[in-house]
Amino acid sequence: MINNFILTAAVSNGMGILKPLYLFFGKCMEGLLFVCGNKYFIALTIFTILTRLVLFPFNIRQQKSMAKTTRLQPKIQKIQKKYSNTNDPRDRQKMNEEMQALYAREGHNPMNMGCGTMLFQMIFLMGVIGIIYYPLQYILGIDAIADKANDIVAVLQKSFDIETGSRYYFQLDIIQNFAQYKDILASKFPKIFTAENIAAIESFKSHLTIFGIDMTQTPHWKDGIIVIFPILCLVSSMGTSVMSTIIQKKTNPAAAAQTSQMMIMMLMMPFFSFWFSFQVPAAVAFYWIVSSLVAIVQQLVMTKFFPPKKNMAKSMIEGTIERRSREESIKKTK
Repeated sequence: MINNFILTAAVSNGMGILKPLYLFFGKCMEGLLFVCGNKYFIALTIFTILTRLVLFPFNIRQQKSMAKTTRLQPKIQKIQKKYSNTNDPRDRQKMNEEMQALYAREGHNPMNMGCGTMLFQMIFLMGVIGIIYYPLQYILGIDAIADKANDIVAVLQKSFDIETGSRYYFQLDIIQNFAQYKDILASKFPKIFTAENIAAIESFKSHLTIFGIDMTQTPHWKDGIIVIFPILCLVSSMGTSVMSTIIQKKTNPAAAAQTSQMMIMMLMMPFFSFWFSFQVPAAVAFYWIVSSLVAIVQQLVMTKFFPPKKNMAKSMIEGTIERRSREESIKKTK
């Protein structure tokens, strides 16, 4: 149990490769807190909306890429059906050649189906999560806390009866129990927990409440109203999954035949979020709820103004123009 907590402390400043992103987002969040009068959850909501808006063009691009892939599905299936009743390697080679010729005519690369866009979004969102999990370092600017993480944990384990199994995020744990830890931390690590930093942490923690609920606390069924946050996390995450499934079916009708698989995937992440919301402070669940709600609104906007059928039609027109242009270029070279 103790080793697990020390391991968590050792990585308590997030992924090193993402540190520049954490620092940038931390400064953005710090600015929003200043504008919002240190109202953390108002600042976090605005920050989440702004980050989603930044990613919106990439979501559109990804949907267009999916539309192009869907448009080619009938032609791809026709070629596959043509060679479906043979195991002759020569026929398999012919099928591959016809597929490659189709891709060349349509200017489509099956290996580039929005993966780059998805990777960028994942890295971006990981940067956002970094400032949620590591606020002492990236929002309050107490950099030395990460370097001394293992030493701090050793002191706390020696001084207090710490239930290490339920605490996965070291900096959030310090904020959650700062009233209990403050004196020992100030005496053992005076260069880190200065009077100024202690005041900053206490001020930060004082704004981590919603309707009188201390959002630094980890939800538990016995703790009353705070369990509403894991429940809302489940509902909002489920809503996002349902919306994604509906849009995917419209964009790719072939997906309708995989209903059972889609249902399993649709339910897996929301229930994982629900379970995980009982392992971390309620503030983390709040971020997930806001992020899911913003994602649902974003999906509704995309469906309204960039509907799958419109994207497919536009992709078809663009593909035809591009193909004819390519054919004209080939004729001129001859």
